[in-house]
Amino acid sequence: MNWIELNKTEGLLTLVVIVNDKNILEGVKDSAFGLQREMTKLNICIECVWDDETIENYSMAKNAAIKYVQTKYVIFVKDEEFLKNFYDQIWIGAIANSDDPKDIDRAFSYKYSFERIMMLNNSRLSGLCVSVNAIKQVGGFNDLLESAEDYELLLRLEEYSPFLDSLDYFVKFANFEIKPVYREDFVTYAYVLARYRKKLEQIKLLTSAVKRTEDWAKLFDQKELLNKSFSAFVDNDEKLLKQMGIKDPIVVIMDEDNLCLDVIEEFASRFYKAALNVGRGVILIKNKNKQWIEDAKNMHIRAILGFQSDIFADINSDEVNINAIDCPKFMDIFDHPLYISYFLMFPVNDYYCLSPDMDYAKFAKTNFTSVKEGYSWWPGGSRVSGLSLDWKNKTYDLIFMGSFTDYRDYIRDLYNLKGEERYIANKMLQLLKKDPAKTFEVAYKETIDLVFREDEYLHDLYNDRKLTLVTMNHLWMVARIVTALYREKVIKALLDSNIELHVYGNSWKNKIFAKYENLKIHGEVNYEEGLLEMAKSKISLNVFSWHKDCITERVLNSMFNMSLCISDDSKALHENFIDGEELVLFNLKNIDELPDKVRFYLNNDNERERIIANAYKKVSKNHSWERRVEDLDNIINEILGLDD
Repeated sequence: MNWIELNKTEGLLTLVVIVNDKNILEGVKDSAFGLQREMTKLNICIECVWDDETIENYSMAKNAAIKYVQTKYVIFVKDEEFLKNFYDQIWIGAIANSDDPKDIDRAFSYKYSFERIMMLNNSRLSGLCVSVNAIKQVGGFNDLLESAEDYELLLRLEEYSPFLDSLDYFVKFANFEIKPVYREDFVTYAYVLARYRKKLEQIKLLTSAVKRTEDWAKLFDQKELLNKSFSAFVDNDEKLLKQMGIKDPIVVIMDEDNLCLDVIEEFASRFYKAALNVGRGVILIKNKNKQWIEDAKNMHIRAILGFQSDIFADINSDEVNINAIDCPKFMDIFDHPLYISYFLMFPVNDYYCLSPDMDYAKFAKTNFTSVKEGYSWWPGGSRVSGLSLDWKNKTYDLIFMGSFTDYRDYIRDLYNLKGEERYIANKMLQLLKKDPAKTFEVAYKETIDLVFREDEYLHDLYNDRKLTLVTMNHLWMVARIVTALYREKVIKALLDSNIELHVYGNSWKNKIFAKYENLKIHGEVNYEEGLLEMAKSKISLNVFSWHKDCITERVLNSMFNMSLCISDDSKALHENFIDGEELVLFNLKNIDELPDKVRFYLNNDNERERIIANAYKKVSKNHSWERRVEDLDNIINEILGLDD
């Protein structure tokens, strides 16, 4: 594909002319230059697609062009439309010469209802100007359609308009036919009738819309094609409709009140931006106003994704809730499921769990009846803005971006548990302290077997009260205690070996570390600032929470930002990275070996940089947020039965 930028202005609008015949390219250029002389603020670009085998239709060409458009708005025209003036050039000029979107809205916008658009058709569409962001939010042009793709996009823009800005798109229809009608148009018309059939039935317009379209098809001798296509979309168990709507938006919930510092907010934001980058429709919900559910319940929503969101606990049968939306619903969990059990125990329809730790995902599926399945889904890694591949500006030897928690505080909480819970929790804690490779779930099962053999009273109590792991949700503090205990052991082992360690935040101002001058405590940093700190360090340390089958953002971010990751091991790290080639692993059973590993890589620049380069190559290919969008789409398709 060749992208020809004929001019560049500071205007609001780019007109993209898609040329599929090189023989007319020069004529299109001449016409474009003539138009630009009349509309000096109009950016005009030509997209030449005749030699690109990956582009099979105009929809795909338009989606490919979006990433090149630098202005707020875009209008797409095909070569024959441009040459024959099918689009309303007076209307285009009015938009192009505007300095502010509000000026367009006041003077040149024509408001059409969904019903009116449905009763018109593509041959009367004489102007469609859309913000680039709005096109991305609704999933782009439908590249499974061969024609009338702008008309179908307009219907989706109207469908999702409650989530778009009122100035995101402007449209104009002519009072008479202005475009040729193609055979493929009627496949698109059949699709939109099938897609919006339920809505048309609700507003009592289905019969009229079908008849209107059939009459139009009969006029052009395409009624058989229309009816055949409509039947295919409607009668095939709606599987074909699901395939056609594969880029319908995912709703991402950002709960700004339930944040682990700013990490969860960043996850939601970065997934949203990555989805826009790859052309996957996505809507970001930032507030707790339930109006969005009312708006979305009759829309085509692909899935709902919440990052430890309490929207899944807000299931009141007397009020509107997310069960009103018929689609898969995903809770992405980072803390142990017991810690957030309140978000997992409510009767959410089509409820699925995602987690960076497969053990957590399995636990949620096994112990919470509403969760239909659990999936491993790691966060994506991020690179600090503007960082070059040959970055060598290393200020620090070793940093750790995690926080500090004094496990002694949780010990006091453990003593306040009820007698039987305290007894079981203490037994679990002893097992985990003794064997740091043991998972929380295995430790619980071993504890239950041990306790019930020892104490008939507790055995009877367990049977009578059905004290499952879920009901004993206070046991989450055992994982917190053992995590904090081993994190402290790791940090002290490094400090006792006179290795300088840089940490961030007030949590490290603890009397436990008062004697260590080699612990350098910096102020709090936000997520983006943390990426830069990693980039400035030769080595980034990772000590997991009690994850045994996990990959976290701290590991991936260090690799993206050219810092050697040294981490305690996990099953997922072993399966996805090579120890000594892409990262360096240590075992919590042998913490005393860690200081020597750190010194070795601080003193061997070539070896350290070799591993850093290998790691960057791996994560760039497999662990970006864009890749996580693809991974989630694959999970959704599996659930919807579209993965074959």
